[in-house]
Amino acid sequence: MPKKTFRHGDYYAHVRCGKRTVKEGECAAIWDMSGKRKIILGPQRVRLWFSHVRFLDRHVANDHQYLKVQYRDGRVEHHRGPCALFCDPCVHLTMKAHDAFQLGANEALVVYREAPHANGTGAELDCSAPKKGGEVVRTIVKGPAVYIPNATHWVHTFSWHGSVTDGKGSQTGRPGDEKQPHALTFQKLRCMPDQMYFTVKGVRTSDDAQIQIHLMIFYELFDIERMLDATNDPIGDFLNALSADVMSFGAHNTYESMLQRTSTLGDVATYPTVTDRMRETGFRLLKVVYRGYSTNNQLQAMHDQAIAERTRLRLQQDTAAVQQQEQAMQLRCKQERSQQEEQLAESNARHRLSLLTLEADQARVEKDAEHAQQLRHLMESTEAQVKALQLKHDEELRRLQTLKGMDVDLTKVLCTVGDRVPDQHIRIDSATPTALHMEVAKPV
Repeated sequence: MPKKTFRHGDYYAHVRCGKRTVKEGECAAIWDMSGKRKIILGPQRVRLWFSHVRFLDRHVANDHQYLKVQYRDGRVEHHRGPCALFCDPCVHLTMKAHDAFQLGANEALVVYREAPHANGTGAELDCSAPKKGGEVVRTIVKGPAVYIPNATHWVHTFSWHGSVTDGKGSQTGRPGDEKQPHALTFQKLRCMPDQMYFTVKGVRTSDDAQIQIHLMIFYELFDIERMLDATNDPIGDFLNALSADVMSFGAHNTYESMLQRTSTLGDVATYPTVTDRMRETGFRLLKVVYRGYSTNNQLQAMHDQAIAERTRLRLQQDTAAVQQQEQAMQLRCKQERSQQEEQLAESNARHRLSLLTLEADQARVEKDAEHAQQLRHLMESTEAQVKALQLKHDEELRRLQTLKGMDVDLTKVLCTVGDRVPDQHIRIDSATPTALHMEVAKPV
């Protein structure tokens, strides 16, 4: 018979007589004439006689995968990777590799599992009798972890409101988009602070003006069990509650008063309905950011015209105020300059007076010093004269004592010395005798 090449999943026609090689890494199922099957795992060479041969498919799961095996008797088994199994068509119905759930540090899974029956092993197959399942238990698997469910486990799939962006659901969304039901389908919960854009449309004020309020809310999931027991779509609940709070805020204000009170839309206290609903569903409202408002074209045009007119009037008022302030500043500068000039003149006068006072004081001090110096010189001169006179007298006394010791008549000496000294001396030299007549002037 001609030689044929076998591939995984190929059936071999009826082999009357021959032999086949099952290589290493391959597995084949061989049916004989009686219909009995045997599994041949390579490497092996087998001889065939009126047989059918089928090479089995090999399914592989890596470290982060698991094999889901569906048996023909209805059983399902999960084999954690890394593993490799051959799909036996007599035993297995399907066999497929699935990715494991890789959870981050702030992610969680909601897993349900069915407890086994208290009596029986599930071997009896009575399809007519009603079947009662075991107790279902809910478990929260928190990350970081790699979770592989068992055959009796199933992971809860959430279907919430969200935004559709490029055909994909988004929980945060974009500014001005519209939230749609069942737009967000996921299995991993994010247990961390999150944010979401939302536009409340159709808000009517007390004066029947219709506007749209653009908000951004920040929230956090802190109790998963409470959320699962309280709601099926928390985002939808938040949006409805937020719309109710904003509608109530608009109904209690006119268009002008609401524009003046838009700063309060950033306070958490303005949204009591959202706060209560989040607390009931295991969420926490962290912050609300007011991102502005929008309205129809006609009202917006009127509002823009009013704003332009108010701005023009305010600019005129500001211009007039600036001009008045400039004039007042010029007058104030003139007054300050005149005051400064007066203060400078007064300061100069005080300075000149201080200089004159200092010069007078300096002159007086110099005069006093000069007078004191003259007195000192006079005293020193007088003392010198007194000392000289005393020395003269002492010398005269010594001379007289000396003369007295020589038996000189001191009376005559003193009288002679005490006589009046002639005012002038006249000397007459003549060879002949000359008569001289002298007249003495009487004292006046």
